[in-house]
Amino acid sequence: MAGCAVAALVGLGAASLSTEASATEIRTVARTIGEGYMVRLPGPQGALISRRRLVQYVNLGVFELLPPKEADQLRRDHDDGQLRVITSMRLRHDFGTYVGRATGTADALLQSVDGRQIDLLYGYLEGDNLGGWIDFRLGRQFEMSGLDFYAFDGGWLRVRTPAHIAVEAFGGLSVDGTAVFGFPTFELDGTANTDADRVSSPTIGAAVSLADVKFMDARIAYRRTWTPSSFGNDLVDSDGSLGLAPGVDQELWSGTVALRLADGKLSPYAATRYNLGTSRLDDVSAGVRWALTELHTVRAQYLRTIPAFDLDSIFNVFSVTPFEDVRMVYEVRPGPRWRLNARFQGRFFHEQTTGPLGTEPDNAVNFGGGGGAGATYQRRRIGVRADAFGLGGEGGVRAGATLDTRTHVWYDRLALDGRAYVLYYRDELNAARRGYSVALQAGANIRLGHGVYLGVVTEEMFTPFLRGAFRAFGILSMDWALRGGPR
Repeated sequence: MAGCAVAALVGLGAASLSTEASATEIRTVARTIGEGYMVRLPGPQGALISRRRLVQYVNLGVFELLPPKEADQLRRDHDDGQLRVITSMRLRHDFGTYVGRATGTADALLQSVDGRQIDLLYGYLEGDNLGGWIDFRLGRQFEMSGLDFYAFDGGWLRVRTPAHIAVEAFGGLSVDGTAVFGFPTFELDGTANTDADRVSSPTIGAAVSLADVKFMDARIAYRRTWTPSSFGNDLVDSDGSLGLAPGVDQELWSGTVALRLADGKLSPYAATRYNLGTSRLDDVSAGVRWALTELHTVRAQYLRTIPAFDLDSIFNVFSVTPFEDVRMVYEVRPGPRWRLNARFQGRFFHEQTTGPLGTEPDNAVNFGGGGGAGATYQRRRIGVRADAFGLGGEGGVRAGATLDTRTHVWYDRLALDGRAYVLYYRDELNAARRGYSVALQAGANIRLGHGVYLGVVTEEMFTPFLRGAFRAFGILSMDWALRGGPR
């Protein structure tokens, strides 16, 4: 129930502060997404079930809670600091014959309202540049630190010093995806549907970063998430005994650095994440963007990654080999309306000695890769994009092409979209994963009013595996802002 407490805290903060503000701005965004299509179940019968999914996003922001210091100011200066409240909630439900039910402690309540799942994505009170050197967030928040992504309910504090060094600290409870207002996206992998998956886990961390340096960003951070024995006294452990054993779920170091050189034309970057629990470097990423001239740009990226699991998970005892990915994109703009690009992608799979006999693999490194090319043409009321790609080697073959168009029929009130794509695939191990698909899409984007948009997309796909593969997708988006106080 940590999400409920966070939501209440944020709401009270907004209510108490908004009465003091003389020019508070309130912004709300409501977005409704609907999908309808059929899914074929695996098995010899191949029964079809319907998906009728509805997703509702509701975002609320209350900005400029602190009034300007000067009587003639419309907005408070950034140097004087500011407070704001930012929240986002999501409600999901499937009305088709396939029903995705809630899990854990949320099950009993949500099944009473037709099996809906309610997620509090984030909701926090934020202070920016208070006193000229303090930033903070209080509530549910998610953080990205290099290649480390996590969400927690608690507090975060950053103190910036005159030496352009910022010191950060945070603490709280990791988000429980099975709670009523959970967030399953950030649930730790490896302990799903167990008592260990449902217990709350404290998380703490600290970081040091550069602040207000124009040519460089750099940050190094530490994070630890663990389960105290007192949190699981009434739960059943994996061996059937009562009470969960204490343990560390995650313990990580992460770092990132990015440079802006040659007036922003050359931008190299690198990021890494070291797993203290498994004593290995889980992820490494490095790349560069180089604007050779006003017309020519090159982007290159290297990625090495290993799947990471909860340290309580049995998956950590298996041998996991990394894969490496190398990508390069060359882009040229031969004219004001044209943009061309060529791409290369290579993926390296490393094989290790396995088994008690030390069996050597046939190849220590297997390669899979290919490339592609694309072109974009843009005018005031029409845009066309064509793209083609091919990948081969390890895993099989994939090749395809797409053609996208958008036409503004009535200024910004009505736009028509069209798309066609073809895909050929051949898995080298599974004969059932060999075939092709051809799809045609048509859609429209309609502005119903100021800040109100309706988007509709339909698709018909032709494939030897399905007799009918029609899909419909729609988004209703409402975005508006209200500003109170003197102008």
